[in-house]
Amino acid sequence: MSWPTDIVAMDKGRTLEVAFDDGKVIRLTAEKLRVESPSAEVQGHSPNQKRTVVGKENVAIVGIEPVGNYAIKIVFDDGHDTGLYSWDYLRKLAG
Repeated sequence: MSWPTDIVAMDKGRTLEVAFDDGKVIRLTAEKLRVESPSAEVQGHSPNQKRTVVGKENVAIVGIEPVGNYAIKIVFDDGHDTGLYSWDYLRKLAG
């Protein structure tokens, strides 16, 4: 498993860039991170409970907080802050 070496919100919080120790750099839009939040509020407690979140085209990242050594919590300007984004999940979202 690779570990992040740098995590930065760019473009006024509209993009998250994560650099990993294996040389891979990923960029994810705040909109994608928000609508694919790993929180129970969005994902539910089973696949058939997943909620489609709309209207987040202009959402921005206002905070990034470390969670142990395995994830970050992203705070969005719409108040959402309950998803814990693991390193693997971030890479999965980046495709």
